[in-house]
Amino acid sequence: MSNSSSDFVAPRILVVDDESGFRELCRDMLSDFGYDVDAAEDGQQALDRVKSVPVQMILSDINMPVMDGMTLLKRIKSEHPSVEVVLMTAFGGLQSALDALRLGAYDYITKPITRDSLLAVVGRCLEKQRLATELKRVEDRLIEKEKLAALGSVSGWLAHRMRNPLNVILMCSQYLKNHFSAEDERQEVAVAIEDKVNILEKMTSEFIQFSRDYQPRMQEEELPILVDNVMASSSRINLQQVVIEKNYRDPLPPVAVDRELMEEVLGYLVDNAVEAMLGPGTITLNAWSANKNIFLDITNTGDVMPENVRRRIFEPFFTTKERGTGLGLAITRRVIESHGGGIRLMEGHPTTFRVTLPTRQVFEGENRL
Repeated sequence: MSNSSSDFVAPRILVVDDESGFRELCRDMLSDFGYDVDAAEDGQQALDRVKSVPVQMILSDINMPVMDGMTLLKRIKSEHPSVEVVLMTAFGGLQSALDALRLGAYDYITKPITRDSLLAVVGRCLEKQRLATELKRVEDRLIEKEKLAALGSVSGWLAHRMRNPLNVILMCSQYLKNHFSAEDERQEVAVAIEDKVNILEKMTSEFIQFSRDYQPRMQEEELPILVDNVMASSSRINLQQVVIEKNYRDPLPPVAVDRELMEEVLGYLVDNAVEAMLGPGTITLNAWSANKNIFLDITNTGDVMPENVRRRIFEPFFTTKERGTGLGLAITRRVIESHGGGIRLMEGHPTTFRVTLPTRQVFEGENRL
């Protein structure tokens, strides 16, 4: 288990030059500064390397055998558009610089290159790439929120419109059930109608939950106590003979949460973990604090989750259950985000959901308590 929200990964840079001395000098200077650096002798070797090992940036000479730098630039921008390329040459000219920039190079620098100028170009290039990635992430999240808001409005409207007819059908089925004897087949039909209406009523309740604008009533809580309350109220844990392992790294600071909402979503995550195992198994809860956040990993020993399911796991109305609405995890994410936190499905197996919540001190600084 990692005790940090994310492990630092050094940016990976590929240096491409047919002169071994210059290639190794660049490699050493960048490695000394903390970058993860690889090297290639020509454009074709570089292209093969990028296909097998992802890189964030390429520093390439222009004049090389087999495949020159300009050709490499074209291929990289066509096949790996997110990779930034800086071209280097000892025979610089205005036209070649313009050609490089037109083809998508981040920059064009002339040899000889000093250590400071090399680090400056690399730093600017990687910062531009980081900002572009962050901008894309924010744009995608805004688009997703707009879609969810529209979907929530429709879900709420539909659920409210469904409730009155469902209540009428439920009352009629109960009336019929009470007017037929247990031996009468018509009572069996009435019971079946009642069961289906109860399923639809549960679905409409989830629609309404999904459409809500959550405004948590924050108060100071201890995460281990919240978890204990959830475990005590879950009947499925004992029935399915599930073992619960708790690993808390002391001391855990208090969190500012709406107790009712947070116990509800934690209960859903635990029940989901129990259901994923189909039988006896182990649920492990690891919690620690770092960077003014508390992290809670909920891990189960169920089967491997298919990749197509992992990709859509938080998507509203996506479900693999016969009677599910596909809103449980979407609601869970909305509730956690309304607390200033986040939830994500971790890579690999066993299946682990990581919940992140800000500590009490963060909310005190924002006058939210």
